[in-house]
Amino acid sequence: SRPVWLQADGRRPPMYAHRAKSTAVPGGGASPEPMTEWSMDRVSAVCGRAEGLDKLARFLQYAARALVGLSTLAAPNAGSALSRLEACARTAMTQLAGARRANRWCEELPVIASIPRSLAIQDPFDRLMEVLQKAFLAAFLIVDHVGLLKQWNIWPGGKRSGICTIRLGLKLFCFSNMLGAAIQINRFLGLIRQEDRQQDEIACLKLALRHVLLLFQTAHLSLLCRSHDVLVGIAGMITSSMDLRAQCSPKSPFGACSPRSSGRATPLAG
Repeated sequence: SRPVWLQADGRRPPMYAHRAKSTAVPGGGASPEPMTEWSMDRVSAVCGRAEGLDKLARFLQYAARALVGLSTLAAPNAGSALSRLEACARTAMTQLAGARRANRWCEELPVIASIPRSLAIQDPFDRLMEVLQKAFLAAFLIVDHVGLLKQWNIWPGGKRSGICTIRLGLKLFCFSNMLGAAIQINRFLGLIRQEDRQQDEIACLKLALRHVLLLFQTAHLSLLCRSHDVLVGIAGMITSSMDLRAQCSPKSPFGACSPRSSGRATPLAG
């Protein structure tokens, strides 16, 4: 039967122009045609998902952090245009971080649910690394919720205590990414001893790079190892771009780093 969004002649009306094109497959069905280049259809598809909006907000948040760092290096005079720009960028960075944190509820549940699958891994070293990484990730998300509740004065402790709690959670996320990078490097070393696995090797290296960049960011945000807002902002924009690309391409390796069955990327902090 003709899909309801098609006209009698088989064409799509303008109001449904955002729907993905389809190609015929054996059996008379249809499969989505992957979008291979940036277009308004592709941008609309990403912005139509909560995960895509979160990654876009994160990109803008870290762009604002990089701008704050650049303004700090310039040491603007009070009341100057650059000083006002820094204040606006700092406000945008803070508000975007808070909005993303408020949208992070229950993200620990798929992580916890995936731990039994990690316990079934045969290799003892791989099993230990996977379980520890997911345990640190779940602990980060739970502690992050507590910190947010303290900032809202719902959990006893107050705003200042809430910031300290959030930084504790970021330390846990830092350790999770340290283990994630080690896992991907270990997988890469196992793949280079096999033939015809170049694509898998590249995917592991990209995932390892993502974890290393996240490790760098969270070490700064948690005050575990301070660097500079410019460098952290650039690193955050890179990892956000990686995850935005994963939202657009189902074959992207960055969706595979997540323990979630939904294919969403690992939650990004900050």
